[in-house]
Amino acid sequence: MRTGKVIATMLLAVVLTASAAMAADAIKLKTSKEIKSSNFGTHTHFGQWWDYKKVMPLIEKAGFKWIRDDGAFWHRLEREKGVFKFPQYANDWVNDAQARGIDVVMLIGNAPPKHYSFEDFEEFKKAYARYCVFMAKTFKGRVKVWEMWNEPTTFDIRRAFGGSWNAKEGKDTVWLQRFVDITEVAVKAIRSVDPDVTIIGGATASPGGTYHMLDILKDRKLLHLLDGLTIHPYIYKLTPEMLPFGGPKINERDGVTLADDDHTYLSFVRRMKEKMKSVGMKNTDIYVTEDGISTFNRKKPSSGSDYIFSGFKESSQAKYLVRRFILHRVAGIKVAIQYDFQDDGHDIKRSEQSFGIVKDASHNFKPKQAYFAMRNMCSLLSDPVKPFKPTWSVTADPDRYHPSQWEFTETSVMWDGEKIDALNRVEKYLFKNNETGEVLLVLWHAIRVTDRQDLISDVTLDTVDYTGFSGVDIMTGEGFKVNASVKDGKTVFKDVIIPDYPVIIKMMPKK
Repeated sequence: MRTGKVIATMLLAVVLTASAAMAADAIKLKTSKEIKSSNFGTHTHFGQWWDYKKVMPLIEKAGFKWIRDDGAFWHRLEREKGVFKFPQYANDWVNDAQARGIDVVMLIGNAPPKHYSFEDFEEFKKAYARYCVFMAKTFKGRVKVWEMWNEPTTFDIRRAFGGSWNAKEGKDTVWLQRFVDITEVAVKAIRSVDPDVTIIGGATASPGGTYHMLDILKDRKLLHLLDGLTIHPYIYKLTPEMLPFGGPKINERDGVTLADDDHTYLSFVRRMKEKMKSVGMKNTDIYVTEDGISTFNRKKPSSGSDYIFSGFKESSQAKYLVRRFILHRVAGIKVAIQYDFQDDGHDIKRSEQSFGIVKDASHNFKPKQAYFAMRNMCSLLSDPVKPFKPTWSVTADPDRYHPSQWEFTETSVMWDGEKIDALNRVEKYLFKNNETGEVLLVLWHAIRVTDRQDLISDVTLDTVDYTGFSGVDIMTGEGFKVNASVKDGKTVFKDVIIPDYPVIIKMMPKK
């Protein structure tokens, strides 16, 4: 038995060494400092209680180029009316991020001091402007993007002024009008100090509210205030390609059409950009400042955020996050922030404590599977790699589960009267390294994660202009062999295994 254990240990060591070598060959992992630029980021709470000295190195190693943080809360800075006392730690973590090649999106607002009240709104606006000036001066040249408030739909502003969560009253929604008032004051205050800094805002958790906000800005001739809009497109209980918008019943609920009837995320982004263009906004930059998947264990029905979220397995979190964040890249999202980097606690029955891709300090920041998958994604799909739309097309056969071939029933989700299914099709997206010419074909089967066998498909490129084909598994980082042949002026990859998470086929143009 002892000899058997020794042999088994030696064999395992060989396998692990070989796997590591394959991974090293398939992906050149890069840190944040080594990546030129990217739209991939993660949310942090250094402004609250996180230890940046322990967490920031893990973020840098993952290759994220952005962090979004609560910053320095107004009520903590102005404990005495009219007197700002700035904590040194806020300077320290921002400086540390910069040193690691990481840019900062910082929230400005939320949690006002108790000595200011929304009831005296004129006084509140003046106080808020002073706070914004102080923050802009303090962080000038170090904060790259300021974000106006966090989820005014959910916190503070709607509670104070009233109105429906989705702003179904349109431009007459009281909380939305006051949010525009506050945004105007804040932006003008910041620009008086730092005219060129990027400033973004939106109703975030209420995309319909953002539509109406744009109409209010247009009416007031204030569209020039913002450099981009913010959204928080959580999937909640759905698959990453979908959102709980679109379809006649949800459109009736919101009073505005926010996505196509197929409920797809890409249609939601397209419509948002169309709305921005139609009102005359100076650009169509969209910032996803929160988007995440919780690994909490939903022990029993509950209320609040625990009710609207599903608790996913850690492996499912990893698969869904890379699917969604690749879609952010495809959709042209300016910055996409995963919420949030570490678990905010260790109560596995609470959704808010389990969004992290690493565990909390009590678990020594142990990485979940999503950490490694997103690290691989950052290294593979950050600049100089960009979405690529060639003249040739890509097809997969089969491109989905067919009932005649598989015993298959996809789980549906009922959301406010709409039945929302997974797409059940092969997603196919192309990227190109603009420095080397290398093209990357990203494939995954857009189904709900299950224990079913993966698709095995023949993938065809309507071109013969590429060679040197090799595969990469984004979950493991390991390479795989691609069986390529040329037939009738097309390139065919035979029997490609297409799982419920992205795999990549790399290729180089022929000389």
